[in-house]
Order: sequence, then structure tokens, then C-alpha cells
Amino acid sequence: MNKKLTTLERQIYIEQIVWWEGRINASHLCAYFGLSRQAASNEIKKYISANPNNLTYDASLKGHVPTELFQAVYDTSQFSNYLRYFQSQHNDCNINQQQFPFYEVEVPMRNVCPQFVRPILRAIRENQQIDIGYMSLSAPEYLDRIIQPHALIFDGLRWHVRAYCNKNQAYRDFSLSRFNGVAVFEGPATNTAAMDDIWHHQLTITIKPDPRLSPSQQRVIALDYQMEDGEKHIITTAALVNYLLKRLHLDSYQNQAEAQQIILTPESQKQIAPYLP
Repeated sequence: MNKKLTTLERQIYIEQIVWWEGRINASHLCAYFGLSRQAASNEIKKYISANPNNLTYDASLKGHVPTELFQAVYDTSQFSNYLRYFQSQHNDCNINQQQFPFYEVEVPMRNVCPQFVRPILRAIRENQQIDIGYMSLSAPEYLDRIIQPHALIFDGLRWHVRAYCNKNQAYRDFSLSRFNGVAVFEGPATNTAAMDDIWHHQLTITIKPDPRLSPSQQRVIALDYQMEDGEKHIITTAALVNYLLKRLHLDSYQNQAEAQQIILTPESQKQIAPYLP
């Protein structure tokens, strides 16, 4: 890793830690990057020099804390970014459980093999169509499919390939784990990403607390989802709306309001109806 990139990562680390944990000192950087105390202190000084209004020293906490004038230089707005930064470094660092008290529920991931991913990625990069084996629930035996892929999609559990299917003469989503066999390139794609209308058709869906909940319960849900005036607007595309509904557990209706928690507005239900399976 070059020196410039290392310095940048340290500066990002300083900002993420001080924003989400409320304090940064040399010990953080010593443990995380294996720096000497002097080198770690110098990194903090570099950050303060570049952003003098962001940090102030708190003697009682023995570290620097964010000021009321704190303005993020890097993206500190998402908790997921903070976790991702930690997770990307976690295995390489001597961090104990108390320093990294985060856990993830592991689920069986689908079988994604590099030998099938490589030709698909190449086809996307080079705008090619490929002939490759694929099986589905309706056709459990591997059958050759000529597809023209243009994107990969992760729905939270498995990967999909967005591609034009020559057999069905339509854009479809294929599970990346269901490909098999040797991919054969069939020349330039004739149906590109730019021609995938559903992929580019933007939708704004609106969720709100389940009205069966009490007013106080609805306020809790509104706070959870950062709703304004009791609603949350989410921008997506027609091609991805079904995955979004599954992530929000809105692909089915629960009999108990406490289990349902949120619903789509009637206007959103009408808007997305043409794009659901």
C-alpha cells in the first residue's frame, strides 16, 4: 500500500472513530495500524491541521472529541460505512471483542463460482453476449442460454445477473449461483443496458407505519425509519423494486400489526403493481 493511500485511510479512520464513538486518541491508531505513539499523534495533528474546527481536546476523556462545528470531510453519515471500514480491516488487526462488539447473523450463501463469474463480468465490460448453461425451478436441468448481461445485483442474500435473454426476448434477472458449464462468447451484444427501460425507470415508493398500530407505536416506527410527517420516500428503479420489498419485508402481509410495522401507501401499491412478478 503506498504512503498516500495509507495516510488517507488513517484520516478516514480518525474521522469515523471520533464521529461514531465520540473520542479519538493515539492509542486507537497504535492498535489499529501498528503505529508508534509519536506517529499516531502526528496523524491526529495532520487531521486537526487540515480541519481545525472539527476536533478539540478533552482532558477528562484523554482524547480529542468532535466540536459543535464538526463538518465531515469523508462520508460519516452512514453507520454501515463505519462498520464496513472496521470489517475490512478487522482480520488484519489485533482487535479484541470489546473493541469490536459487532456481530452479523450468518446465513447460507448461494454457491457463486469464479469460473462462472469471470465470463459474465467480461461480457458486461466488453458488451458481449454469451452462451452459458443455466437451470431454474421450471427447468431443473442445465440448458444453454444466450444472454446479454449488463449488471450484477445483490439482494441481501444472493447475487443476480441482469441480462437480456435471447430465448425469452426480454430482460430478465438470473441467479448467479445457477450458471454452469463453459461460457462461449457469441459476439457483440445487440441489447444493451441503455435499452433496458425497466432498469432505467425510476420509482419513488412511500412507506408509513401500519395504521393498526397505536399512535405511540407509530411514532416509534416513524423514528426507526427516519420518516418525516409519518412517511419515508425511497427512490429505486422498476427493475429493483421487488428486491426492495423483500428487504423491507413488504412482499407479504402480516396479520399482526406489530409484525407488519410498515406498509406501502395505496399510491405506491398502484405505482409498483405493473413491475411485480
